[in-house]
Amino acid sequence: MLFNSWEFALFLPAVLAAYYMLAHRAQNRLLLAASYVFYGWWDYRFVTLLAFSTTFDFYLARRIDATEDRRRRKRLLVLSCVSNLTLLGVFKYFNFFTDSFAAAAAALGVPLDMPTLRIILPVGISFYTFQSLSYIVDVYRRDLRATGSLVDFALFVSFFPHLVAGPIVRATKLLPQIQMRRAITWDHLSSGVVLILIGLFRKVAIADTVAPFVNEVFARPGTESTANLVIGVYLFAIQIYCDFAGYSEMARGIARLFGIELSENFQQPYFSTSITEFWRRWHISLSTWLRDYLYIPLGGNRHGAAATYRNLMLTMLLGGLWHGANWTFVVWGALHGAYLAGHKLLLGDRRDARADAGGFGLRAAAGLAITLHLVCIAWIFFRAETFGQAWQYLAGIASLRGAPRADLIAVLAAALFMLVPLDLAQRKVRTSTPVLAWPWPVRAAVYAAMVLAMFALRTDESIPFIYFQF
Repeated sequence: MLFNSWEFALFLPAVLAAYYMLAHRAQNRLLLAASYVFYGWWDYRFVTLLAFSTTFDFYLARRIDATEDRRRRKRLLVLSCVSNLTLLGVFKYFNFFTDSFAAAAAALGVPLDMPTLRIILPVGISFYTFQSLSYIVDVYRRDLRATGSLVDFALFVSFFPHLVAGPIVRATKLLPQIQMRRAITWDHLSSGVVLILIGLFRKVAIADTVAPFVNEVFARPGTESTANLVIGVYLFAIQIYCDFAGYSEMARGIARLFGIELSENFQQPYFSTSITEFWRRWHISLSTWLRDYLYIPLGGNRHGAAATYRNLMLTMLLGGLWHGANWTFVVWGALHGAYLAGHKLLLGDRRDARADAGGFGLRAAAGLAITLHLVCIAWIFFRAETFGQAWQYLAGIASLRGAPRADLIAVLAAALFMLVPLDLAQRKVRTSTPVLAWPWPVRAAVYAAMVLAMFALRTDESIPFIYFQF
């Protein structure tokens, strides 16, 4: 069930109508049932997997919380990590690793006949696995007491607005909201509707509009002109941002209708003046998860420069692999690891300090341009289906051949016209609720224009969100 589908347009009001008539505990049971219906809409068989993983971690967390034996607590933590990562590995990476091992053996002259299983990837497994793991680790660290309610914990894991594509919300933020009574205010409703509208606008009017052009350019990098290839990667940068940020905004808006606040996941990342700032603004829930549960436990920046660079590379390599079972994602992560290490080596935090101070001069503009193009180079590997396609794309850009297509220029101009004023307005407000700081007649006109644009540009088929594949 997609947020931008007619099925969801019927599902959400029905759940809300029942929710507003119930008491707190009944609300939680309703939301849990609705979340499992929402998840089972794709493939009902994976509801069992979600329920098993949730129940297993619930009881493990309670046992970790109940014992003071440090060695026993660590064994239970390892058991949870192994079980969660095994499920993730089998469903997401089994064929990737067996195929890679067979290819490496063949390159050494040892052909192997490796088993291949055509396993269907459960939607959202990367997100709810990381969400559950963060809970277990927080309980182990004594940052959080294990909940005694299986319903509350199951709802924390499966709450349908964020279940399949995030944000990855920490238990310390979401679980208390589930456990206590929720008062729905006018601010919840109004800001929630605005978040849903802006998210839908990003997805339907911008991301889905540029998607066919992106697909066309990336399908034939060997024949497109240099200008078309450059425009194509710009369009993909816009597509993936509007697709994923749009989902995150809709998730937060829908949650607010239930009186629940989810974490902010994007803060206009393409205005970043350094790669470090970019990762503070892009997929914030994942970048902070990787920082707190991987980078810092590895040692962070506490053991000298060489260890810091190693930890950055390892963190981003694993972050790349988290996105998908393809070596192109690993290269994407490696590029960002090298970018972060290079920024720390050459500039430290000086540029970030200037950006945080609010200045935006010539040096900041240069930093923005450099950061944007470094990100776009990495996007080529993220979007390409194979190494060969990525190298062909880069070679096509370097060939300096041909002229740009008028339709690609027009689509890029239209996308920027819709996106840049919206992001500039949100950046100026600097709040987690993107209610634009304009007089209400102007806001009303802008929101009406968004609705008209969505109906005018909407395709006949609902296009799945890009991050559903992760």
